[in-house]
Amino acid sequence: MAETIALSNVTKEYGTAVKTKALRGVSFRVEGKEFLSIIGQSGSGKSTLLNMLGLLDRPTEGKVSLLGTDIGALGKKDRAAFRNRHLGFVFQFHHLLPEFSVRENLLIPTWIGSRAGSIRESAQTRRRAEEILSFLGVGEVADKSAEQLSGGQKQRVAIGRALMNSPDIILADEPTGNLDSENSALVYELFRRIHRESGTTFVIVTHDRAIAQQADRIIEIRDGVVSQDVRNDYLTGASA
Repeated sequence: MAETIALSNVTKEYGTAVKTKALRGVSFRVEGKEFLSIIGQSGSGKSTLLNMLGLLDRPTEGKVSLLGTDIGALGKKDRAAFRNRHLGFVFQFHHLLPEFSVRENLLIPTWIGSRAGSIRESAQTRRRAEEILSFLGVGEVADKSAEQLSGGQKQRVAIGRALMNSPDIILADEPTGNLDSENSALVYELFRRIHRESGTTFVIVTHDRAIAQQADRIIEIRDGVVSQDVRNDYLTGASA
């Protein structure tokens, strides 16, 4: 299976006079269509690692490759284009724009990616937005403003926005952190369904071991290094 993510001896330092090492020689590889979690406590380096994978930061040393592309070799404009085309982001807070409708919030990635920067979209793009909203169970609120939605609905719309450009990789940063247990379970089930039906690679970053245990692979970051990288038999055991 094709390799989706590869980190080789990645180090990240912050500061000049006094340097802090957030990552210390991190290396791992992720094949296509994996569903994995990256777990670590606050200050472990997991957020820095997510920024590397999301092209929001560069390593001090080492190499980050996504889909066979050396990300460090890309300039600012190419990095932004790569991010928009190949990556989808789901955050703890939904970051929807309240002045826009639900449908318009979904269309934002396509507007950003359009060559002319126009906010006009094709009928095909609008159909895709409608299909995604229906798939996520929020089709009936397409014309409402984001501020009219419940917390669970907002997070589902945020997931839909991440799906609009058919990304190869979805990076989820504490995606259930602001949700109750019922909506957290719904979000997880949606992730699994998307993974099953589209083959998208999922990387879920969390400090919650209960959430991490629901992934197929767990990478634990502690003090800037990979302290554990295991295939998870939790689901197999639960269904036996």
